[in-house]
Amino acid sequence: MILAFSFKQLKYKFMPIFKYCILASVFLFFLLTHNVFAAVIYILPEEGSFTRGETVNIDIKINSEGEGVNAAQGKINWPANILEFIEVSKEGSAFNFWLEEPTLSSASNSLSFIGGAAKGISGEALQVLKIKFKIVSAETAEVSISDAAVTASDGKGTNVLSKVKGASYGAGAEVEFVPAMQPARVERKAVLAQNLPQKPEIKIAQYSDEKRWYDYLGEVVALWDVSADVISAAAVLDHSPNTIPNIAEKELATGRNFGVLEDGIWYVHARFRNNIGWGPAAHYRIALDTQPPLSFEINVLEGEKTDNPAPVIRFESSDSLSGLEGYEIKIDSNEAVKISATEFAGSFTLPLQAPGVHKVIVKAIDKAGNGVEDSVNVETLPIFSPIITFVTRELFSEEERGLSVKGTALPNINVLLRIKQTLGKERGEVIAEKTAQTDSKGNWEFTFDEPLRNGKYVLTAQGQDARGALSLIVESQEIRVKPKPIIQIGKFQLGMGGALIFLLIVIAGGFGGGVWFYKKRQGKLALRLFVVKTDMEKVFKLIQDDVEKLQQAGGTPTDADDKFIIKRLQENIKRMEGYLKKEIEKAEL
Repeated sequence: MILAFSFKQLKYKFMPIFKYCILASVFLFFLLTHNVFAAVIYILPEEGSFTRGETVNIDIKINSEGEGVNAAQGKINWPANILEFIEVSKEGSAFNFWLEEPTLSSASNSLSFIGGAAKGISGEALQVLKIKFKIVSAETAEVSISDAAVTASDGKGTNVLSKVKGASYGAGAEVEFVPAMQPARVERKAVLAQNLPQKPEIKIAQYSDEKRWYDYLGEVVALWDVSADVISAAAVLDHSPNTIPNIAEKELATGRNFGVLEDGIWYVHARFRNNIGWGPAAHYRIALDTQPPLSFEINVLEGEKTDNPAPVIRFESSDSLSGLEGYEIKIDSNEAVKISATEFAGSFTLPLQAPGVHKVIVKAIDKAGNGVEDSVNVETLPIFSPIITFVTRELFSEEERGLSVKGTALPNINVLLRIKQTLGKERGEVIAEKTAQTDSKGNWEFTFDEPLRNGKYVLTAQGQDARGALSLIVESQEIRVKPKPIIQIGKFQLGMGGALIFLLIVIAGGFGGGVWFYKKRQGKLALRLFVVKTDMEKVFKLIQDDVEKLQQAGGTPTDADDKFIIKRLQENIKRMEGYLKKEIEKAEL
């Protein structure tokens, strides 16, 4: 059940609408929220023993555990046959308006409430309600808290409730309440004294330091040691620092339980008496303050939208009881700045802020540790951003010349330059930072002398004026750093690695081409040899035919046939000779 809304913006005329909408959202949020809880709703006193007919006043309290809270709700339950409800009071409550007034339900013997504060408040004993009962039966009565929620003042309605603590009350002799550190009754015969008794040494464990203020309420159990000669003691509690008690207690004991006190400065006074008389009185201070300081508002002198990177905020609170200890100022998620009340002069200058919206939270803390806070969103407007007109796009890592950049911006300001890596594990890492200054016309330029490793980079530029106000960051085009080329033909460049790869490719290509040419030539040679073989077979066949015809002509009486055959044979041989020379020449190619 989270009250997820801003009380600062709440208008009372819309209360009925807000009430039902918030109740619905509260229930759903409570079921679904899993936060780091801190606050506690509890009842004081936690225990007690009362007689029938006696009235019991209980307080509903919140321990915010240091969290700033601005709303709470709950349901107080009790047994009607033991406790009779008399009245409820909002007097002294830390909440100053109520979405649901404390409402009694006779049917369920319960009282429900939803209260809020316009500002975030914190403390160990924030007052919520005071309820009065009457004991009507001699039985133990359990008073419990259910349907509870405490809303943080974080603007999200976060439920910071960690637990609730009820109370148990008994009536009559059937239930005897024995609190922790209960004083013990002294039963012995006193010895005779020679001098007046010593001043009692009062000890109160719950409030052990008399000098400090406490922001929680509990039973005040004052204890002291009783020497052997003491026959009676007197003790009283009031607001005076020098009261001398003179009425002896009904019985001698090692202390007295004064019960739960209200806010204020209290004093426990005690002294002893022996057979000679009353001794000196001891005085013990208890300072209680469970109310937060007065609410306040933060005012930004330059307005909530400003180009001043260090705006001035004004605020002031006070605390009428314990006094103001100081302020805590937190900007976004940064660590809070602490200022003591004695050092604070009414205003605070924020440290330099980058462009954007920043949430400023101021918390006033009193000397008891109670707090009240206010917040404001301050938007820091950027100044005019620089323009990068030139940047070296390509560099060789072996060259002496550095990265150069030029641009324009507002006149007479600084330009913050950063080189960032854009690849690898170091992506986004700032490699170099320099500052350039613009001239009266707004021109600027700079050359980095730091060597850059091979890789890809980007250069950023951001303007900063004399006040420290910043511009938005602008980026250059990508910058590439690579080795110096070994081979360069026009725009074609190859570095050592590229040249080596190119050489390997040429060698591999040449070898592959040679193999291919050899295989292709071998194929052509084999084909030509096949053709030559075929042609030679044809020629030899012709010669063989001529030789056979010549043999046959030898048997004829005339030699005309012989001459003709011999002539044709010579022609075929000459033709074959020329053909063979020609084919051999082709094969050699």
